[in-house]
Amino acid sequence: MTLGIRALRWRPFRLTMHGRFEAASGAIDHRHGVLIELVDEDGRQGFGEASPMAHIDGGNAQHVLDLLQQHGTSLLEDGGASVEGPGAVALRCALDVAELDLQAGAAAQPIAWLLAKDPAPWVSVNAIIGGGKPREVADFGQQALDAGYSVLKLKVGVAPLDEDIARVAELREACPEATIRLDANGAWDEETTRHAFEGLYPHRIELLEQPVAADDVEALARLRDAAPMRIAADEAVDSPDCLERVLELHAADFVVLKPMFLGGLRPAIAIAERAAERGIGAFATTTFDSSIGIAAALQLAAALPTDAAHGLAPGEHLSADLVVSTLRPRAGRMALPSSPGLGIAPQGAALDVIATAPWSEVSVSA
Repeated sequence: MTLGIRALRWRPFRLTMHGRFEAASGAIDHRHGVLIELVDEDGRQGFGEASPMAHIDGGNAQHVLDLLQQHGTSLLEDGGASVEGPGAVALRCALDVAELDLQAGAAAQPIAWLLAKDPAPWVSVNAIIGGGKPREVADFGQQALDAGYSVLKLKVGVAPLDEDIARVAELREACPEATIRLDANGAWDEETTRHAFEGLYPHRIELLEQPVAADDVEALARLRDAAPMRIAADEAVDSPDCLERVLELHAADFVVLKPMFLGGLRPAIAIAERAAERGIGAFATTTFDSSIGIAAALQLAAALPTDAAHGLAPGEHLSADLVVSTLRPRAGRMALPSSPGLGIAPQGAALDVIATAPWSEVSVSA
């Protein structure tokens, strides 16, 4: 980093949710994270968020805090690239976003303009539906349509396949004009997925995310060739080795980009560019982050070369946040902020409510 940074600050927090959200990858009702702040010589601030998910990458907020205590300002030398272990990828994401926030702020433009020559002024966003009985799923879908969403993403793989198909059928009946996509989070094997294709075919599914385990890329490629809907690689993208195989085999029609699991916005946009060279699209999603993480993913989404709906609606599920007014879509869309940097910053009153410890700080020697 060469931004004349004079201080690195951090503060841990705990986000609460309106209810328990269930997916094949696990169930959550709260999130722990660490807010990162970089301060430059002119007093400008750049913010990022490090919120690992233990059941996915083995890390948690305490791991991030330990890395910060251990490495301090040496993290600024390479953005944490040399740091390994649980929590390291999320920390790299936070540092990358905070640095971009500073850079874009100094240039008086949104981060997206640092990532792409002509970012989109707004992006489409999908509503997200977790576990639940068929009628509950249908009711949530109708509520989302009433709120202006046109794309509904339903988590599958938590229950037996016949129950998932029943939930999809109920959702389609309740929302006949909606675009429906599904996310199995790698819960199925190849045979189950082929049975799912048969049961799902009448319900006009737009795409299916990560039907099989992340490391079974060959099966993903075979399923893409046989699928009656488009296939997206999600968890497979988080592993460099699996990602290489996805691109080599053209095993998916889309790659799902989660900055928190990829080490930031610049690594994510690099993956999108490589995928586009092979005719593979990309869309961005969050990992139930705060509005800081949502804002970062929005900047990425606006910079991507494809216009698929993005997963930027976790704010609908949060009951506490780093800001007073949580960043949420309006009528199924989110506009790229015209203000510089992230376009959002944590607010002291909101942060004080959810913070789990005071600010820590290390100064950079002149």
